[in-house]
Amino acid sequence: MTNTAALRSLLLFTFGVLVGGFGFSLWRQHLFPARTALAQTGTKNPVSEIAAMQADIAHLKEVVPSQSHTMTDVGYQFANLWFAGRHENWPLAAFFLNEARQHIRWTIRVRPIRKNLAGDPVDLKGIYDSVDDSVMIRLQQAIDKKDGVQFAATYKETLVQCYSCHKASDKPFLRPMVPTAPPQTIINFDPNAKWPE
Repeated sequence: MTNTAALRSLLLFTFGVLVGGFGFSLWRQHLFPARTALAQTGTKNPVSEIAAMQADIAHLKEVVPSQSHTMTDVGYQFANLWFAGRHENWPLAAFFLNEARQHIRWTIRVRPIRKNLAGDPVDLKGIYDSVDDSVMIRLQQAIDKKDGVQFAATYKETLVQCYSCHKASDKPFLRPMVPTAPPQTIINFDPNAKWPE
């Protein structure tokens, strides 16, 4: 490497570090505005620091997505799972099943307990744990065995289990069904597709 190329690389690296550091600083200020304001004043008062942390916690609670947002992600992953399985693209099906399970867990972390219309608690984690330990395992087994018949039957059984959670949450109008079209068209479900086409 010539001296000019080495100098150019060093300058680009330094510029990248500076831009990255500045970007991180802006992101942190946006995520934790109260602590950032406190740090800028130079205050070392523990009471002020606790108040700033409480304000930041309140801010984080405000920006957490709703369960409907996270469940939209679940629906997206689960619909793609159907088409990957129907095309017998088993690695892609395994990917979408894993994503769907992770997004359901995210949904539960957002709101682990719901209240039904009577005001009684609905333990979403408990409901999902039973689904995950039963039908989701059988769905994974169908994918692992590359068994299209078992996959289709278990996928439909999973939708029934999902609906039971919706009903327990007094949301019987949220009726999952086998999708009729993929939610997006950028992924090729054909396991034998050549790329680029």
